[in-house]
Amino acid sequence: MVSELDETVEFTPPPGLKIARLPNDKSVEAMLAAGELDAVLHPDLIKPLVQKDPRVARLFPDFKEEEIAYYKRTGIFPIMHVLGIKQEIVDRHPWVPINMFHALNEAKAIAMKRMENPRIVPLMWYREAWEEQEAIAGHDPWEYGPTEHNLNTMDTLAGYCHEQGLSRKKHTFDDLFISIFQGRKRGDEFRF
Repeated sequence: MVSELDETVEFTPPPGLKIARLPNDKSVEAMLAAGELDAVLHPDLIKPLVQKDPRVARLFPDFKEEEIAYYKRTGIFPIMHVLGIKQEIVDRHPWVPINMFHALNEAKAIAMKRMENPRIVPLMWYREAWEEQEAIAGHDPWEYGPTEHNLNTMDTLAGYCHEQGLSRKKHTFDDLFISIFQGRKRGDEFRF
């Protein structure tokens, strides 16, 4: 296995896994296109795919159908981003997590409402794609907080992290996240 970048977290590879760091003048994308690598896992759409290089293809040609089938089977669509707040900030200002949660939920609701207008996105058949997504994943596929889908996804991810040596124990959702439902609720507001 090769990596372009150094690990940013302390990591002890499982027995038998050897990771080599590429020199600065090499890239996994170029090596894949040149046939020096068999496959690449990458968080971005790699340049050879964008440029339609005939030497490079997706592992699953019908990746969308594969992702839909996996979602239907497991209930997991990988989490894209997680917001972290330093513990010292939470300790000093316990209202920050709940307010961030509510602010981000409100911002998402505004964005989702705006997206209901098919003229917002310059794509043909955009509305049909939106309706297909809702039929598969429900009204809000980007749920925040400890929802059933997120608990299942985090439990699975924590299992993989532990199994692959990224964590010494299998963490639970409560190990990793502060409860955002602290304080007293008055109407739609939480108070501290």
